[in-house]
Amino acid sequence: MKTNKSNLDEMQELKMLKIEHNCYHMALWGLVAAILVQELMGHGSLEYIVGECLILISISIYMVAACIKNGIWERKLKPNAKTNALVSMLAGAVMGLVWFIVSYRNYHKLAGSVAVFVFMFLMVSIMCFAVLSVMCNAYKKRKDRMENQPEQEENEE
Repeated sequence: MKTNKSNLDEMQELKMLKIEHNCYHMALWGLVAAILVQELMGHGSLEYIVGECLILISISIYMVAACIKNGIWERKLKPNAKTNALVSMLAGAVMGLVWFIVSYRNYHKLAGSVAVFVFMFLMVSIMCFAVLSVMCNAYKKRKDRMENQPEQEENEE
């Protein structure tokens, strides 16, 4: 594949990467916000949000695959069970709160809405923890493979 020579110097290239990073996060969180707002306003049926969901899923899968392939986890969070549990509980609480509001708006039953919150909190937390644990193991294996690869090449010579 032929690549074009960049017209940017190193400082400009670094700034461009920062701009692209910020744009990626604005798009990611903008899609999440759009889906949540549509769901909370009662316009969240699949036919209305399918486009946003497909884009969100696509960029999320790409980001996870690219990071694991390159042996990158996250800047600030450690790849361990404690972090995975905290992030999973946060995701579960957010989804539980969204579905609590939706349930209460639709049925006006507090006890039922609390039950929906608890169910969603538990299910999302468990699924998120499982996925994060699998991704954490894949990251660690890939990182170990990348760190040991130069040693193996030296031993072969």
